[in-house]
Amino acid sequence: MDIEIKRRYNEKELPDMKTIRSDAKKIASKITIGETLFMKEYGVKSEVEYKQKMMEAGKIMKHSVIGWNSWDVTEDGIRAVYNGLKEAGSGIDRLGICCDWIMGVPEQYRDRFQASGSLILNTPEEWSRLGQVVPVHPHLGDHMIGSLNGVENVTNALNAGVTSIGNLAQYFTYEYPSLEMEDYRTEDYIKAMAIMGEFKDQGVCMHCNLDDGYGAQFHDVANLLGWAKLERYVAEDLMGGRLAHCYGNLFSDSFLRIVFNRALSMINKYGTPGTFVNGNTIDYGFCLPRNYAALCAYALPDVACQLMYPSGYAVAPVPFTEAIRIPEPKEIIEAQLTMDMVIEKAPYYARYINWEKVNADAEKLVVGANQFFERVMNALDDLGVDIEHGGEIVSVLKAIGPEQLEIAFGAGRKDEEAMRTRVPVMPTSIVQTINKIQDEALAKQSFEGDGPLSGVAVVVGSTDVHEFGKEVIRNYLRKAGAKVFDLGVSVSIGEIADTLVETGSKVLCMSTYNGMAYSFAKDLMEELKRTGMEDTHVLMGGRLNEAMDGSDVPIDVTDKLTAMGVNADNNLDTIVETIASFQ
Repeated sequence: MDIEIKRRYNEKELPDMKTIRSDAKKIASKITIGETLFMKEYGVKSEVEYKQKMMEAGKIMKHSVIGWNSWDVTEDGIRAVYNGLKEAGSGIDRLGICCDWIMGVPEQYRDRFQASGSLILNTPEEWSRLGQVVPVHPHLGDHMIGSLNGVENVTNALNAGVTSIGNLAQYFTYEYPSLEMEDYRTEDYIKAMAIMGEFKDQGVCMHCNLDDGYGAQFHDVANLLGWAKLERYVAEDLMGGRLAHCYGNLFSDSFLRIVFNRALSMINKYGTPGTFVNGNTIDYGFCLPRNYAALCAYALPDVACQLMYPSGYAVAPVPFTEAIRIPEPKEIIEAQLTMDMVIEKAPYYARYINWEKVNADAEKLVVGANQFFERVMNALDDLGVDIEHGGEIVSVLKAIGPEQLEIAFGAGRKDEEAMRTRVPVMPTSIVQTINKIQDEALAKQSFEGDGPLSGVAVVVGSTDVHEFGKEVIRNYLRKAGAKVFDLGVSVSIGEIADTLVETGSKVLCMSTYNGMAYSFAKDLMEELKRTGMEDTHVLMGGRLNEAMDGSDVPIDVTDKLTAMGVNADNNLDTIVETIASFQ
């Protein structure tokens, strides 16, 4: 089998499953799920119990992400959102607390890193306050399970009354620079899942945002669904828990959102209510009127789907300023009130949707997902992986990566001319968008012969999990004749330096999204100088911002990047000309 496995440690050296489960039981025996104000208000023991009641009643639930760079500011913000909605005659069911990536690092290592400007829970008192501010249920997604600190975070979260905890996807894509602890991280990952499994009968569920992990990098929705099935197998069948999948960030196609929701329900054998359908952030930009329209375009199908097939998903209107800065409470309120009107009008649309076609398309995805799942599981078995050991499975899947998985085991028909050599059963919104942007950009060009960048070696990568911009640049530069070396996502500076040496490339293109443009560029340029590669031409594009000087609001750092020698034009139309000028 022609599969490259980029192991970072020997997965066979992990503790056996019996030991991991035993450790999890001991830890779980000392945990008592806290009672939140939300639980008291609605007379429930968990959010799952509440969701089941709302599903029966036909009520649409709402979600928002919230969080700033201190607990005091975050608590004030939670109150402001709750009270503002209440005054407007509205409300909200759940709040996803946006934690800093430092929360995924064990306490003893945190002094090595600079926080990115989001919330860090520093004391037991701050943890305990999560569900005691207003009667809205707290949800913890990012930098919990799947980080280097999953067991501790799960323990603190459950004690605080948080009953949906993620984010399983981040094990595969989020990295912690200079902490090479992959064996520790994997054991912590599956042990945290096992702890969650000990509380499944109390309505506790694991959360996984498919768009934050390898799921975001598949080109075929059928394979994405198959990946979700793999995650269910590990979390539920092996670790004994319950899993709720989330999606939506990267779903620009309104009806694909409905079809995928139905398909997820079809593989959800325990009927666990979903956490939330995230808003489509692909179409958000700096034009607020367009962002208003984008919200309505994704919210309408999300609500219609829950009206017809209640599956527990809260709908999540993304504030209109999300692509510009961290939203203020009033902007969160504004988005929630917009969603209220969508909820009011959605029934008129839902009755005219062709649900028979929706379900037929969903079933087509399930068929493809089953093919992908079986092929991957059989391959793991053939590769000597213990397919009854959750740690071995996730380790090897991570070491193989989504591109190889899709090429080797994807559900789509083989075609050497297609991206990843397969024609998707159903292309993701990312693939649809990439093709559209590339086609529009190429239509403005007239590349002759082998292209203006023929023979030019270019290294590309993404600073974080988001690969959208990187994919566009990679494919566009290849069309222009460049020899492109793709490092993938969440790239470390060490990887970049090594690849520049190995390939002899003098051009580096980095995409960034998660508010780390300045600090990443600064560390990168220092490393290039240290290693004698200061003649490398560095281009950065995407969301060029970062929170500076203790502020919790990211600012544009284009000028700062330019001052340190980074090309920050951020312009696809001129990138070929720019790179050609370096030669």
